[in-house]
This record gives sequence, C-alpha cells and structure tokens, in this order.
Amino acid sequence: MHTHPTLSRRHFARSLALGALSSQLVSCASKSTGLPEHLPDRDKRMKRGYLYFLDGAGGGTEKKNWSEGVKEGLLAAGYRGAGEMFSWETGRGLVADQDAPVAYKRAGAKKMAAEVQRQTAAFPDAPVSILGFSAGTAVAIYALEYLPESVDVEHVVLLGCSMSEDYDLTKALRRVRGKVYLYTSTHDRMLRFLMPFSGTADRKKHDPGAGIHGFILPRGASSETRQLYAEKVVAIRWTKELEADGDYGHHFDNIKMEFIRDHVAPLLMGKTVPGLSQ
Repeated sequence: MHTHPTLSRRHFARSLALGALSSQLVSCASKSTGLPEHLPDRDKRMKRGYLYFLDGAGGGTEKKNWSEGVKEGLLAAGYRGAGEMFSWETGRGLVADQDAPVAYKRAGAKKMAAEVQRQTAAFPDAPVSILGFSAGTAVAIYALEYLPESVDVEHVVLLGCSMSEDYDLTKALRRVRGKVYLYTSTHDRMLRFLMPFSGTADRKKHDPGAGIHGFILPRGASSETRQLYAEKVVAIRWTKELEADGDYGHHFDNIKMEFIRDHVAPLLMGKTVPGLSQ
C-alpha cells in the first residue's frame, strides 16, 4: 500500500450535467444542485467521462446533501466530463443510513453497478470514476465488487471513509484500472468518537474506520491481495498544509470546494496534487 503524508435516476435532483463554471451558470442554477440540470455541451461531456458521487449518511436527497462543494470544486478545476449523485440513503436521516444493514447498502450498490454497466456500454471510450464520502464509501466499494470482469472504473477517491479498516478490498480493487485514493485524518472526530459506538458503515463495532489511518491488509492476505494493495491503494494523510484549502482534518472538510478543486478533482482527472508522488 502506498502511503503519503500530507459526486434511482431521481438521484439528487436527477442527473447532474457538469459544465463550465461561470457566474452566469451559477446564477441560473437550481437551488438543490447549484448547477443547471442540463447544459448545451452535455453530449460532448458524456463522451469524455462520467463521475458517480455517493454522498454520506443523512444526505443524498434534494433537500439535504453535501455535494455543493464537490460540484463547484470539480468545475473550478476544469473537469470536462459529466456526472451525477447516486442516492443510496434510506431517507430517514444520518443514524438510519449509517446503521442500515449491509444487505441494504449492497442492494443500492448492485443498482449502481448496473448503472455503471449501462454507462460504459453507451460510452465505451469515456472513463467512469467514483467519489465516495463517509458511509457512501461503503456503497462505492460494494458497487465495484458487483461489476463484471468486462467493466472497470478509472479512479476512486474515498473521503471520510467509514468502512472498517481491515475490510478486504481485493475484489473491488480488481475493477479499478488506476488508483484508489483515500484521504485520512486523525482529527476526524466523527470517526474517532462516534463510530466506535455506532459501528462502521459495514457494521463492525469497535473499529476506527479506514478514514483515520487507512486500510490495513486483511488477516491471511493472499499474494494477489498484497500486490493489489501495494499497486492501487494510496493513503494520503492530513497535514497542516491542507488548512490553506479549508481542510483542518475534520469530517466535512474534504468536501469543501477549495479542497475538491485543488486535491480531489486533479486525482479524478489523472493528474497529481501538491506533495503527492505516484
């Protein structure tokens, strides 16, 4: 594993078409998305790439979500593809979403995997990437596991990951062409103090979650698993330098516009970020 210091088709305001950032576009945007629902260049963007954003527990709806900074940051960074928020949540709030059984989260993940397959079939030359936040990271990982061998995603970024730290990523990593980037922080109070009692998104008790220190190899890891972790998993630790982009290591700091613009969007676009060598 490499360690470095240092967004139903009615998913959240239906489909999100990402376009060029301008004050004119933002001013005509709907309140729920912060962006126009449809843009003149959507057809071109669909051919360039597609991003699925899985929101955290308690979000993922038109009325409540944490995607505004994600969308604004992607646009500000010059993301040229299209994307959408894929809603998996129960609609009953943060606790209900976090505590939802693995079977429920896997059912949502299976639907997302089907969406990814349809997307790649329609646009075979447009890479698909995934961005997961908090409990949405579990659904993202499960979705990767449901993809057939004929379908891969380009990159995956996990923020505030509430998946158990020793979850076996082997099957998910097989479906990722590039990297799985994981931002971690020991200052994340949501993970440090609440998760040991509430349980991780994959329903393990007394586990800090991978968002604190990163993923660790599962017990009895095979040689294939060790190789996949070493080649594909990149843990990026919080450092004080990230405060310049509003990231103080807290749970919701990774989804601020400035942080998405300068650190997350470049990774999704296959670029490097400050201080990260690949």
